[in-house]
Amino acid sequence: MATDGVDVALCQAGIDLLRSDALLTVYDGYVPNTHSLPYVLVYTYTEWPGGSPADALDGVSGAPVARWYCHCVGETSIAAVAVAQRVRSLFLNARLNIGLPAVNVGLVYQESATPPQRDESTGSLLMDSVAVYRLMAAT
Repeated sequence: MATDGVDVALCQAGIDLLRSDALLTVYDGYVPNTHSLPYVLVYTYTEWPGGSPADALDGVSGAPVARWYCHCVGETSIAAVAVAQRVRSLFLNARLNIGLPAVNVGLVYQESATPPQRDESTGSLLMDSVAVYRLMAAT
């Protein structure tokens, strides 16, 4: 089955942008057992909601929306905020290059963010701040 590759291209472009910062440890969907703090754990997904002004005249959905859920993790709340700041500096108002010329990519916006929360589920205290970044494109 052939696909247009848009979903993967959008998601990967965000991960690649985060990984462009040599001082930021980025995990895509999982954290290995052997890791060091601080880091950002990213979950990403693309959806194709209808009703966008970018849809085709016949109503066919043509406006994918990519989201990156960034868990900014550190040993302290300030460390988590520092990771969140690095992520924001990379993502906010960025225009990603997804390598598909037929796709018009908008700017990345922050959709939401949470203050650092305690997480002791692993036995050690971690502080986790979640920021969600969103990008809308048109095909």
